[in-house]
Amino acid sequence: MKNYNKKKPTVQDIANSVSISASTVSRALNNHPKISQKTKELVWEAAKKLGYQPNIPAYMNPDKTKTICFMVPDLNTPFYRDAIKTIQEFYLKKGYNLYIAFTDNSLEIEKMYASSLVDLNIKGVIIALFDKSSDTSHLNQFLNQNIPTVFINKTDHTPDSCKIIPDISYGSYKAVNHLISMKCKDIAVFAGDLNNHYYADIIDGYSDAMLEAKLNNKVNIFSGTLQQEKLFNRLEKLLKKNKFPDAILTPSTIVANQIIYWLSQNNLFVPKDVLIVSFSSDKNNTITSSTLSVIQFSGSEIGKIAAKKLFYQIKKGEIIDETVIVPPKFIIKSSSLKLK
Repeated sequence: MKNYNKKKPTVQDIANSVSISASTVSRALNNHPKISQKTKELVWEAAKKLGYQPNIPAYMNPDKTKTICFMVPDLNTPFYRDAIKTIQEFYLKKGYNLYIAFTDNSLEIEKMYASSLVDLNIKGVIIALFDKSSDTSHLNQFLNQNIPTVFINKTDHTPDSCKIIPDISYGSYKAVNHLISMKCKDIAVFAGDLNNHYYADIIDGYSDAMLEAKLNNKVNIFSGTLQQEKLFNRLEKLLKKNKFPDAILTPSTIVANQIIYWLSQNNLFVPKDVLIVSFSSDKNNTITSSTLSVIQFSGSEIGKIAAKKLFYQIKKGEIIDETVIVPPKFIIKSSSLKLK
């Protein structure tokens, strides 16, 4: 017979098990930036072993309200902030509450949320995937429990379900073809960790366009950290070669602006010496005086599609297997136009 009076593990229990303070445990569980990764992992592992479940806010009581969850990996980018705002507005009008589960690009945090949320009788979940190669089997439990689910982005292991996919690869392909039309032949591309679907897709589109044009598609691919110091070091190494790239594709306007600054410090200028195109998730880019050409994806648009697809499943009471490809907007400005 089960002991229904058994005491649930608390933050203090976790603290006692790993010999650190309860306040540190609490901050680690909430992924506080001042807590080291080593301590966080120690606390998360202890919480898992003890079967710790976080306190659920009153508004998430499944007997009193209708709640959906948006599992989001990044709160710092305009793309995800716009998606959250759009999804929240949509569901508030429908009489639902939106719970944000911030995974911070961490597979372990994602797994913890998945285990907790599946027991809460949530009506549906939207999950923004972040790692192209990671196993997503822990997310199957939503589908196995017949919980309507929508994935934003895809991985190598995404289950049969509803998927909303920004066509990053095609955006990159269009940008490189545009630069080639400007008579550029030595085109460099900067990307982050290629385990991330976003950066991997940028490289895929770039490579396809370069191969079609019979241009070298491997020499000027730069992946890994995009921290300013590392970025500038790479640019300096390129400058020491006989020929600096005549065009650059970047994954964000932040990186693009850093490169433009470095170029100006080295007497190279956009677009006179180097053309630049950048990806952007800033929906306001089209109404600013920016001179930067961008491949733009709207978090608001993708959030709206995801919200509608999830609501359809909730109302139908069934899981759908559908893939929606969202094309980019390519906004050409002076940064990628050759001066005559």
